[in-house]
Amino acid sequence: MTKKWIAFLLCLPLFFLTVYASPEHEGFDYQAQWEASGADELIDKLPRETVKELEQAGIDGTGYDTLLRLSAADVVNSLLGITQREILSPLASLGFLMALLLVASFFKGGENALNSPLAPTVGTVVAAAVSVTLAAPVLSLIGQIADCVQSACTFTEAFGAVLIGILIANGQSLSASGYSAFIFGAIEVCTVCVGAWIVPLLKIFLALSCVSTISEDMKLDAITGFFEKNAKWLLSFLAVTLSAVLSISGIIAASADNLAARTAKFMISGSVPVVGGAMSDAYLTVKSGMLLLRNSVGAFGIIAVAYIYLPLIIRTVLWNMVMEIGLSICEALQLDSIKKLMKSLSGMISLMLGVLIFSLFLLTLGGIIVVLQKTA
Repeated sequence: MTKKWIAFLLCLPLFFLTVYASPEHEGFDYQAQWEASGADELIDKLPRETVKELEQAGIDGTGYDTLLRLSAADVVNSLLGITQREILSPLASLGFLMALLLVASFFKGGENALNSPLAPTVGTVVAAAVSVTLAAPVLSLIGQIADCVQSACTFTEAFGAVLIGILIANGQSLSASGYSAFIFGAIEVCTVCVGAWIVPLLKIFLALSCVSTISEDMKLDAITGFFEKNAKWLLSFLAVTLSAVLSISGIIAASADNLAARTAKFMISGSVPVVGGAMSDAYLTVKSGMLLLRNSVGAFGIIAVAYIYLPLIIRTVLWNMVMEIGLSICEALQLDSIKKLMKSLSGMISLMLGVLIFSLFLLTLGGIIVVLQKTA
């Protein structure tokens, strides 16, 4: 009895200790796992312009607390800021284009009335001036597509490696294997297709469109129209096919990983005497913490890749609007030769927009499916 009373007196101060809930998610050290996964270095892999855009949207880190503070108002304000910066050059070019179209309309209207041999020459010069005015920004857009896709692929490669490590640590080995095969295949497809095929073809068709405008004897607009129409169908088909295949494989992999996780929980709870239930709860705590880490890192990666593309997508949309307005003016003024150029350039920019959206979809699809997966 004496020993029991001594033990009781020694343990008595413990009853007066205050117990606090752990800020590390009830035993899961989120900060340590976040740093160990390499997620804290992901923001350094982004271009500086993208980091600034993310900060304006309220995203200054890769942690879950940053994403919890994300608001729609901040995102809309950041998009409006990007639009305000990108709209200046298209507006200036639109004003100059409208002046050239008015000059071309004046000389075309006076060609029959004045019966001057210089009128057709002046019309050709104006058409050449329109081609030079529009070819320069379109050529710049084509080059920016290659740079944008390369930057997105570089970041996605680092982001994919981090996310794969988190999936493996979370016990989702099958999901990690499927995501790894898809994401690095997508990076290779984007790099090769856009850099080696699509960008050179766009430059060739830009040159053909300009030549077709200056020389009325050359009917090259049908070639660019054929390429644009079939390329859009091909991109749409690939997007639907890839999303369907990856979604099905992701669902199957998630089911298999969930079965393995539930089996592990059952084995821990049933085979370990006395403390099996506590160990099972600890296992679920770690799983929940890793799930939070997976979703926060995956969501940041998806948003970051989107913000790499957003400025160029907005710029391309604005230039497409310029081409559509110019096409409407050409139809109203009956400037057939320049109308062909505007139509070809509008179709080309529309195709460029399709390429951007397709590559963005390809680089973020795997991450979206992984984030949406449910785990046991």
